Amino acid sequence: MNILDAITKHPDIFFAFLDLSSTTLAVLTDERHIITACNENLARKFHVTEKPLGRSIEDIFCPVEGEASLDLVFSTLPRTFLPQIVKICYTDAVYRCYAFEIKDGVLILGDLLGRTDSEVLESLSLLNNEMSVISRELSRKNRELAAANRQISELARTDGLTGITNRRYFQERYEEAFSLAKRNELSFSVVMMDLDYFKNINDIYGHDAGDRVLQTFAALLKEQVRHEDLPARYGGEEFIVMMPLTGIEGAVAFAERVRKAFSEMDILDNGQKITLSGGITKLKAADTPEELLKRADSALYMAKHQGRNRCIPLYT
Repeated sequence: MNILDAITKHPDIFFAFLDLSSTTLAVLTDERHIITACNENLARKFHVTEKPLGRSIEDIFCPVEGEASLDLVFSTLPRTFLPQIVKICYTDAVYRCYAFEIKDGVLILGDLLGRTDSEVLESLSLLNNEMSVISRELSRKNRELAAANRQISELARTDGLTGITNRRYFQERYEEAFSLAKRNELSFSVVMMDLDYFKNINDIYGHDAGDRVLQTFAALLKEQVRHEDLPARYGGEEFIVMMPLTGIEGAVAFAERVRKAFSEMDILDNGQKITLSGGITKLKAADTPEELLKRADSALYMAKHQGRNRCIPLYT
């Protein structure tokens, strides 16, 4: 058992020993910095008759100057001791303290500073303020870095134009979901969709109009899918949706719902309706990931050659 374990296990003995000196204090807190144990000196300096157990250390201690709240600077055992100057609130008692993170809380040890320590007090207060500023700045930078990393991760998996998943990220998730479904003999379907005569839209109305059509369709997909489904832009005007825990009937119903809703939109504001073709298939026991996608693509090819503006299911 090390000394911190001993203190934590037998705080009354430790604190009683410290009370032999009128200039020392010791405080144990929980993870929320609520005082769970302390020596009598703290109660005397705080001018209360009972130990301030159950109170936050921010009710007892306050920074000497320049700070609105107390920010603990933790020392690292066994060789690094970082002094921190704090004041007992509503008193003139100033302590040089050392804070240590222990299991389930914090240990604070302190010794009273006299008036002859004024120069040391001033320099340590300045140092403490500088360390607090640096610590807050480092925390801010770390938050900014974490946010930037999240944004980079999001950009890496998102299609820049439509805002839905790109093909690379879809492929990663698809192979994981395919393996899970096959291993556990679960229903799993794939829907491929392609906008009909999309090249004509770009040629006649321009690429801005084409982009608006793609964005509108992607938004429709996001609106219609369930949380567990994954829609993606597969390439150009082709989109794909994987649908875990979904049989062929459910996938066909979804594809038809999307096809009908899209065909009723007036995206170009000129009355011209834009349609799509879809191919749907479901997982079979002997399928590989590539075979399942190839069969969905074949179903889409059939829909195109049977007149477009339709969804074709293909089981074999």
